[in-house]
Amino acid sequence: MTTYKPAELSKIFNALEKTFFSQSDLTQTQLTKSLDSFKKIKKQKREDNDYFLLMVYVTFYSGFKAKTVNDKRQAIKEIFGDYEKVAKYDEIKVQKIIDSKKVIGHRQKINGIIHNANQIKAIKKQYGSFDNYLISFGDNDNDRILCELIKDLKKRFKYLGGITVFHFLSDIGFNVLKPDRVLCRIFFRLGLVDSEEDSKGVIAAGRKFASATGHPIRYIDIIFVAYGQVDEKPEFGLREGICLSSNPKCERCGIYKFCQYKKKKKLV
Repeated sequence: MTTYKPAELSKIFNALEKTFFSQSDLTQTQLTKSLDSFKKIKKQKREDNDYFLLMVYVTFYSGFKAKTVNDKRQAIKEIFGDYEKVAKYDEIKVQKIIDSKKVIGHRQKINGIIHNANQIKAIKKQYGSFDNYLISFGDNDNDRILCELIKDLKKRFKYLGGITVFHFLSDIGFNVLKPDRVLCRIFFRLGLVDSEEDSKGVIAAGRKFASATGHPIRYIDIIFVAYGQVDEKPEFGLREGICLSSNPKCERCGIYKFCQYKKKKKLV
C-alpha cells in the first residue's frame, strides 16, 4: 500500500477532476452546475421527511442504474415523500403503485419503504425527531460511535445494508463515502488499499482526499464513481467511464502515472 502525502492526494484528485471535465460533452458552466449540489451536502438539521426521502432514494438506487432512478425521482417524491402517509400504505395501495408504472415496480423495495416509514414514526415517538435520534449516539465523527449508529440503522431499516447505509450517511453529510466496487477498484489501483475488499480502507482514503482538497466527501465520491462506471451519465455529459473493470481507457486517464494496476495498458 502506498502512503500519499496530502499534497499528492490533492494532485491526484485535481488531475482526475480535470480529466472528468475534459471528457464531458457539457460546457464547464453546465457541468459545474450539475455537480454543485454534491459540493453543498453537509451535516445539518433536517426535517424527518427529508431524511425519509433520502432513504427512499437510496433504496431505489440500490441494484438499479442511476439513470433509471433519476428519470423517476419526481414521481418517487410524489408517491413516497410523506412518511406518515406512506406508513399507512397497504397491499392494495402497493399494487396500485406497481400497476401505475410511475415508479420502479419492485414490490420488495416498496414494502421495505413502508417498513422504513413506520420506523421513522417509531423514532419520532421515542426521540422526538430523526435528528434527535442521530444526536443521541454522541459525536458521529468518532468512528466507534459511528459504528454503533450504523449497526442500529441496519437493524431498524430495510435496504440500509453494508454498502447502502454508507450511501445514506454520505447523503446526509456524514464524513463517509459509499465503498462500492468502483471506488474499491480505483483506490486499489492507486495503491491506497491492499485489496478491493477493504471497505474501511476505502472510506479512510476518501476522508484523506476530502481533507487534502477541501471538498466535501460526497463530491469526492461522485467524481471517482463517475470516473469508473461503465454506464453513460447524461447528467454529467459523460458517455462512459475511464477506469473500468475491464478494458480501462488508460490512454485517456489523467491519473495514469499514479496507477499501480499490473494489468494497465502500456502507453506508447
